[in-house]
Amino acid sequence: MCGILGHFSIGEFRADAMLWRRLVNLLAHRGPDDSTFWHDDRFTFGHRRLSIIDLSQGQQPMATEDENLVITFNGEIYNYIELRHELAGRGHRFRTQSDTEALLLGYREWGTSLPEKLLGMFAFAIADRRRQELFVARDRFGEKPFLYAESRNGVAFASELKVLAALPDLGRDIDEVALAGFMCLNYVPGDATMLRAIRRLPAGSWRLWTAVGAVKSGTYWRPPDPHEPDLSTTEPEALEQLEAMLDRSAEIALRSDVPVGIFLSGGIDSSLVARSAARAGRLATAYCLTFAEPTYNEWPQAERVAGELGIPLVGVRLTADAMNDFLGLVEHADDPLADSSGLAVWVLAQRAARDVKVVLSGDGGDELFGGYMTYQATLWHDGVTAKLPMFARRLLARLGKALPTSEHKVSASFKLRRFLRAADLPPSVAHFTWNATWLPRDAARLLAGTAQRRMAADALTQLTAAHQVPDSPTVRALQAMDASEYLVNDILAKSDRMSMAHGLEVRSPLLDPAIADFALRLPASFKVSRRGTPKKILRALAARTYSVDVTTARKQGFSIPVHAWLRGPGRLLVDDLLSPTSLAAVPMLDQAAVAGVVEDHMSGRQSYGFEVWGLAVLSAWHRRYVQQRIDVPGGPTPRIVELKNAAPQAL
Repeated sequence: MCGILGHFSIGEFRADAMLWRRLVNLLAHRGPDDSTFWHDDRFTFGHRRLSIIDLSQGQQPMATEDENLVITFNGEIYNYIELRHELAGRGHRFRTQSDTEALLLGYREWGTSLPEKLLGMFAFAIADRRRQELFVARDRFGEKPFLYAESRNGVAFASELKVLAALPDLGRDIDEVALAGFMCLNYVPGDATMLRAIRRLPAGSWRLWTAVGAVKSGTYWRPPDPHEPDLSTTEPEALEQLEAMLDRSAEIALRSDVPVGIFLSGGIDSSLVARSAARAGRLATAYCLTFAEPTYNEWPQAERVAGELGIPLVGVRLTADAMNDFLGLVEHADDPLADSSGLAVWVLAQRAARDVKVVLSGDGGDELFGGYMTYQATLWHDGVTAKLPMFARRLLARLGKALPTSEHKVSASFKLRRFLRAADLPPSVAHFTWNATWLPRDAARLLAGTAQRRMAADALTQLTAAHQVPDSPTVRALQAMDASEYLVNDILAKSDRMSMAHGLEVRSPLLDPAIADFALRLPASFKVSRRGTPKKILRALAARTYSVDVTTARKQGFSIPVHAWLRGPGRLLVDDLLSPTSLAAVPMLDQAAVAGVVEDHMSGRQSYGFEVWGLAVLSAWHRRYVQQRIDVPGGPTPRIVELKNAAPQAL
């Protein structure tokens, strides 16, 4: 796991090597073990290393023996041993034991087809010095970030937005479509970022630039087409296949030259991953969040699971004092990411990083196996609510907005309010709102310009259209959308940014492509229905492999008492970030409308904790990335990587 950055020049332009060399230190938290830099004519690569595989020889940027190919790589290739054997059989000679070298020689052998061969999480750039080309790729689910900015002079890329935002010639105008999406979702959807000049490389895709400015791109993986037939299998057969695949995925995800821990909540996903990892015999320690608030505490269930598996369990207490890290959270979230559970991941990762460099997690289980209550909500909405006359649906929506809610974790009144308030929306759009903050029409009222309001009002409709989800969607269509959108841009972004802030790598065995393809093609009845408990097949697997009962654990996630904490220890922070003075510098927000939301929440008239959190994140992010210049840090100079062979002459 590492941090990468670089530039590829087009035509006669050449990057400022001294500036890029200094920018490497902006990624120091992602790779505390080594800092390196390589520059040659039109190529500029920087790297920060978190040493996990081949600790003595895996330094980057790494070149092939003839020095024609050079790579900077972030992530882990779990099947690198198998790839090495295959490549050796094809005549390639290895000089290290690292997964990085497997990528270099794999690109030489398979070219742009390389990503299809990889199991793992990755974002990398390969310089082809002979052809004068830059090839980049990102893993199937976007577990590892890859941001880039194109111009007529070339392309700049990095693991984090702050590196590109520090470039003196890069514009920092707000992408208004991205803003509209954020106002509804508390994260930036799609492949945009909040800065118009910077894009994300889509998950499951690659891109290639030539020295004369030509660009090629491709998508090597996407979720199975939901219109294709379901798998033809029985539940017992599916259980056997799933168990074998999960055991295999956990086994190769444990490949590491350092100890590996696990984030354990006691829920189904992390418990099944822990069981498979324990079978492989290389799991060191489990980490579980604990709260003083009883409805948030997951320790008892995690303790039972860890006890059965014989894994040491460390409790990590999360208190309101963690609010002191709010600005650091925004800093490391990079693009504005206002999922308040990021604070929980931050605290958990901070503690785990004291002992280990790698942890496993259960990320992906909800999207792949229908675990979110959002799937049942959408089935009810499509099957019942959407059949009502529109006047009745609008009445339900008004009643929903007026419904008082308990502020306990995942309370019944909270779920009912969320369900009813979207009664007059199409089921596909309503699906987004279950995990969102503002309804589109309410988000629009918080923006200052007419065009911006129109974009917000239409944001979720446009998003469902982009994912080609019909108004009356199937479970598989919803899962495909969530796997491409919510999982990538919220769940996995949160996991990566909050863990890498502390130099910790998080691996997700459930996101093995074989498991993903299998799970997404299973009949909906194996996963979720309008009645009953979600994640049916995972619960069945847990029931037959655990003596303790993890099948009845209530789904909670990493939620925090956001409503109370913002009224208490976070109040001064909110008063600062959402004050009239602060908002005057954020012209896209309507000051009066935001002030009304803050007052409604602080007075207790409304439970707007998630919404206020999102507005505070946006204000803090704007202050950090737009109102101020990103300082290029000093510190130790990265070690220079020198190649003996000269690059070909510029084209």
